[in-house]
Amino acid sequence: MKIGIDAGGTLLKVVYIEDGKRRFEKRPSSEIDLLIEDLGACHSEDEIYLTGGKAEYMDENLNCTTRMSVEFDATYRGLSRLMEEQGLSIGRFVYLNVGTGTSFHQADENGQKRVGGSGVGGGTLMGLSNLLTGMDSYEDIIRLAGQGSRDMVDLQVHHIYAGRPTPIPGDLTASNFGRVLSADVRKLNDADKLHAVIGLIAETVTAMGISLADGFGTKDIVFIGSTLLGNDVMIEIIERYAGLKGATPHIIKNGEYSGALGAVL
Repeated sequence: MKIGIDAGGTLLKVVYIEDGKRRFEKRPSSEIDLLIEDLGACHSEDEIYLTGGKAEYMDENLNCTTRMSVEFDATYRGLSRLMEEQGLSIGRFVYLNVGTGTSFHQADENGQKRVGGSGVGGGTLMGLSNLLTGMDSYEDIIRLAGQGSRDMVDLQVHHIYAGRPTPIPGDLTASNFGRVLSADVRKLNDADKLHAVIGLIAETVTAMGISLADGFGTKDIVFIGSTLLGNDVMIEIIERYAGLKGATPHIIKNGEYSGALGAVL
C-alpha cells in the first residue's frame, strides 16, 4: 500500500492507495501524534509519502522510511491527475487552494507558479464563526449556514439604490457586514451570521482569483482546498460571483486531497 499525507495547519489529509483503489481520510491536525502512532502500528511496511507544513515533524517521529515532496509541487501533481480523471482539460488557468489561508497559483503547459496568498480562508471561517456564534465544529457551521441569509448582514447594491434601477446586479455585495449598523440586529440569528462569514470569504478569494486570472490571460479559475468540503453555501457563492464577473469557476471533486495524492505520484 502507498499512503500519501498532506500534513497541514488545520487538517491532515490522507490518501490510501492499494491495487489501484483510493481511500480518502481527514483528521484535525491536533491528532498528528495519533496518526503517527497508527501508521507505526498498522502501516510500518507500507510506503509513506509526506508533504505539507507539518511533514518534517511527521518524518522525524515516524519509525519508518518516508519520502517528502515540496507542498506546492505535490499539490499541482495531484490536482493535474484529478482534473484529468474528471475530464477537465484546460491549457492555461489559475487555481486557488482554499485551506487555512488561501494560496494562489498560475498554471500552464510548463507547470505551476505560486504568485501569492491571502490569510483569508478556512481559518477565517472557523475563527469568525466562533467569535460570532461560539460554534467550533466545521460540519455544524456549514450545515447551519445553509439555513441562513446574508440580506440583513451584508449591504448589497439594491439596498443602496432602494428600488431604483442599478447599473450592476443588485444582489452584488457592496460591503460585507455593512448593513449591520442600519438593520435590526436583534432579528439576526446564528445561521444568518454564519452565511455572511462564508460570503465574506468566498467573495474575497474569488475576487482576488478573478484579478489574477485577468492578468494571466484566462477566464478559468480552479478551486480546491478543505474549506470547500461539503460547503454548498461557499460553492454557490463562488459560482455565482465568478459568473457575474465573466470568469469560469471549476470546483474539483476531492480537490482537498490534491497534496496527499500528489505526494505519492
